[in-house]
Amino acid sequence: MPETPTTLIDLRGISHEYAAGGREPELVLQDVNLSVAENDVITLLGPSGCGKSTLIRLMAGLVAPSHGEVWWKGAPLQGVCPGVAMVFQNFALFPWLNVRENVLLPVGHLPPAEQQTRLEKALATVGLGAYELSYPREISGGMKQRVGIARALIAEPAVLCMDEPFSALDVLTAETLRNEIGLLLADHKHPLRTMVMVTHSVVEAVFFATRIVVLAAHPGRIDVVLPVTLPYPRDPDSPGFRAIVAKLHAILTRTNLPDNAEDATKVVVAIDDKRRRIAPVSLPYVTPAEVLGLLSVLGDEDRDVFELTERLAKEFSAVVSVLKAAELLGLVETPGQDVRLTPLGREVLAATTRDQRRLIREQLMKLKVFELLTRLIRVQEQQVLTEEEMMRELQIALPHEKPRPLFRTLLSWGRYAELISYDQRRHAVRLYELKGPSAL
Repeated sequence: MPETPTTLIDLRGISHEYAAGGREPELVLQDVNLSVAENDVITLLGPSGCGKSTLIRLMAGLVAPSHGEVWWKGAPLQGVCPGVAMVFQNFALFPWLNVRENVLLPVGHLPPAEQQTRLEKALATVGLGAYELSYPREISGGMKQRVGIARALIAEPAVLCMDEPFSALDVLTAETLRNEIGLLLADHKHPLRTMVMVTHSVVEAVFFATRIVVLAAHPGRIDVVLPVTLPYPRDPDSPGFRAIVAKLHAILTRTNLPDNAEDATKVVVAIDDKRRRIAPVSLPYVTPAEVLGLLSVLGDEDRDVFELTERLAKEFSAVVSVLKAAELLGLVETPGQDVRLTPLGREVLAATTRDQRRLIREQLMKLKVFELLTRLIRVQEQQVLTEEEMMRELQIALPHEKPRPLFRTLLSWGRYAELISYDQRRHAVRLYELKGPSAL
């Protein structure tokens, strides 16, 4: 009878809040229970703001939970987890250290001979043996991420945690690295046996995982756990792989695009027996052009979301983000797996450019995040908000969001709808003053 794998990480009743600037704490994770055992490869999948990055940092001990406990090998975790190594999406290399020095950081306490043995093995694993003395400024983005992976592997961790490790890379480099990690998992002689990874890609999730954990947002909570029993290495074109992708598409459609439009714009969560809070929903990181293009593709016909994904030749998660933005603005509705224009969506599609901007402007001002943005600008003495101040305020108000992509998204929509203007020279935002017929 096979032995039961040892549980390494155990999350028990985890809830987490972010609070800053005297504001009411924002609940980003609620009542999460999840275990990671030896030989588990878990991918965390879900919409922006569902707490995936927070969850993986809790596992690593980089963040302490507001409620609940993190256990490591049968005991409550105190501080940073000794058996977990992290790979971040933004490389996180020290620019004044060369590749060798960056990779050796986690094992500086070991004897020199052991350090050298591990270094050679880690660099060979990621194909950077010839770049040992190069500095980060001298190598490409893909190589920098390889350095980050080597730095994690050299510690020979019991669990490798990766937070969207390929998101900052170009498509071909990301595909190469993805395949290389897949080969490591397929190699039973390699010590990398247990991994937790945050991803936005359905195919990537199926490519790696023994279990896919789908999270719902606002607050983040586990919606579905989907086991994957395909052998490594995995072929994305195989029938079994495609069947799991299709099943995951259906789960994500239900989770990310609820049939009730009211549920798409706000979620009521319990704080305790007496208090309730509406968790704010921000705009997905998509552009006005993407949403207007979607309306054009839809036309007067209902479209199946999977058919739409194939027609647009985009990742399913990217299409879901565009659909969610369009739904938040009241332009489409998504009953089941279908997508159709609302009366407002048809009006926007048929309108002139000026009227499109006006209609979108009216919808944007119904979103809490734009109400917050305009209020922040108005309270400034000269009604000008610097980019730095705006990102700081956004991070305080929406701690589960990534401030830079959120800033770019709000700027894109605000300028399109003639709500705000941006002074490139001063890196400052002000309210846009409508003039002439557009102001009517």
